Amino acid sequence: MAENLFLRLSEIESEGDLQPHLEWMLLDETSGIVRFRGEGSVPEFQDLNRDLTFSGKTIAMIPAEEVLLTKAVVPSKQQRQILQAVPFMVEEHLATDVEVCHFSIGRISDSGAVAVAVINQSRIKYWYEILLELGLKPSFVTSDLLAIKQSGSCHIIVDGERALIRTGSAEGVCVSTDMLAMTVGLLDEQFKAQVEVNVRPSQLESISLQISQMNAELTTLLEVTELEYSVFETFSRGFDQSTINLLQGAFKVEQQSVKQGGAWRSVAILAGCTFVLHLFVLMGQAVYLDVQARQMEAEAREMYASIYPNDRDVRDMRRRWQNHLRKGGAVTGEFMTLFVETTKNIPGTNLVLNNLNYNQSRGDMMLQLEANRSEQLISFADTLNKLGLEAEIGTINQTDDAVRGSVKVKMLGGS
Repeated sequence: MAENLFLRLSEIESEGDLQPHLEWMLLDETSGIVRFRGEGSVPEFQDLNRDLTFSGKTIAMIPAEEVLLTKAVVPSKQQRQILQAVPFMVEEHLATDVEVCHFSIGRISDSGAVAVAVINQSRIKYWYEILLELGLKPSFVTSDLLAIKQSGSCHIIVDGERALIRTGSAEGVCVSTDMLAMTVGLLDEQFKAQVEVNVRPSQLESISLQISQMNAELTTLLEVTELEYSVFETFSRGFDQSTINLLQGAFKVEQQSVKQGGAWRSVAILAGCTFVLHLFVLMGQAVYLDVQARQMEAEAREMYASIYPNDRDVRDMRRRWQNHLRKGGAVTGEFMTLFVETTKNIPGTNLVLNNLNYNQSRGDMMLQLEANRSEQLISFADTLNKLGLEAEIGTINQTDDAVRGSVKVKMLGGS
């Protein structure tokens, strides 16, 4: 059974100074059994952790107040390039210089926006060094707000004097509990459509006024649910490891190779089965493509015979088609060259060609295309330009589920 060690780090005032405080739990991810739990100072955890062994990961959460969550649209899918561009894309949202900030990125949404988490470099180093002092090698460090299991458009967990408000897959804010209703009232309407509040039974009465104020402002009643576990245990049991990991850049964790022979043996067996399955798939594809090719050849001959009924001896159909096209004059040849050079770059781009129009007087061809994102249209035009054609983006229209645009193409040096 794989057991993961969860920790939540914070600071409490002791003798006039802020001292690190920990909550910890060793949780079996399959059975949900807790073998080890508690809270206290760094020395207290060190005393308890001295003889502790477990086979899973170490996952740490730090205060949401220290982590800014935002998003940015970066025209790239390469993590290295995104990390280089993100500081400049979100600079206007920062209260300090980008040089002293640590940036981490998460998933890219369907709209092309990448989730971003920003924390002061000194603070991430501070928390990371505490974990090393405890003798731990963390696999995951994130904001405790991102440990909220996302449901609805706005999910709130009341944690004593703190209220954690998560909106979207990697967005949210932490506020004082007595500011909860006012903060929710300032959210965009899209986040007010489905608001859920989770609170411990012992705190339900103390936030009743905040709940009443929110209900007065929302168009639909919010859903209030009592937490079965403590806030920290709720975070641990519902933790999603696909959220933003702050251990990026200088803090990136190197993946350790598996040393157990049994694991390698399982991988080898799986690889062998995959290879055999792949062969069967290829054989099936070959048979299918052969049948399709025969059908297409028959259809092509039928079409040729209907257009040129006097041609009886058609052995090389490709050569015969080309001979007829050449007889059509220079315009046909220019169109075919432009058509072939352009359309052969469409497969594999996820672009859909809806319409094509050739203007003989200008010598250009207008393509009406459909894509998931506008970047795909721009990339297609760039590819044509690099291949020696002149490609120009026309209109681009964004709809709810697609982008439609036009690309004008002509031969290099054309009028």
